[in-house]
Amino acid sequence: MSLKFTVVTAVFNAEDVIEKTIKSVLNQTYTPYEYLIIDGKSSDNTVEIIRKYSKHFEEKNIILKIVSEKDNGIYNAMNKGIDLAEGDFISFLNAGDWYELDALENINKFYEEDSFDLTYGGLHYVNPNGTITNKMSKNDEKGIVTSRHWNHPSMFMSTKLYKKYKFNEKFRAYADFDLYLKMRKKGVKIRVIDKVITNFVADGVSTNTNMTKVIRRAKEKYEAYIGNGYSKIYWIESYGWEVFKAVYFTVRS
Repeated sequence: MSLKFTVVTAVFNAEDVIEKTIKSVLNQTYTPYEYLIIDGKSSDNTVEIIRKYSKHFEEKNIILKIVSEKDNGIYNAMNKGIDLAEGDFISFLNAGDWYELDALENINKFYEEDSFDLTYGGLHYVNPNGTITNKMSKNDEKGIVTSRHWNHPSMFMSTKLYKKYKFNEKFRAYADFDLYLKMRKKGVKIRVIDKVITNFVADGVSTNTNMTKVIRRAKEKYEAYIGNGYSKIYWIESYGWEVFKAVYFTVRS
């Protein structure tokens, strides 16, 4: 089966990095069905840069949709992308990140081998100092469920599920993990692909080392666990992992 992929990029004032993201979608060895760019009313040249690629997407028969309007944060923008999506599966690619060129081809082959509702793979984690760390994924079928084994930038989920559940916009950093936990609890079919799919630049809200923000993220993560019926013991994972990340990125910067 040839899947129709919808790729969504939420962006705001990213004129220095958006082209790398766009080119990685445009140059895939397996052509996506559509590319949706949800811009938060950028004040720089982001939208102008995006529009100059319109003809290139048209030549490859890739639907390009650009929305530029104010939003209420990244998950609000991503939910707008979900509303517009018409493909079979949706993946979110942050501005500044980029796919491996065979990313969509590998996901489609993986689906042909054994279908799934949700899949995710590995990352090249681009540290603040420019070094790269491989972060591969696991399914956590047994033992503790942790974000350490899951990578949202490499995650593909059926459009049907995304439209039904969407992101909970009360979260500022962990709505994606909250949704992933919800899918696990609902027993959707999850398979993990043992390949690097995405190159993720560690410079967003989830990697800020300000201790107030670290604690806020940990609290959010714990709320996601509890809200999806997980044990209070996940307090340790939530706060411990966020503090570890803060130390890690401080050292790496």
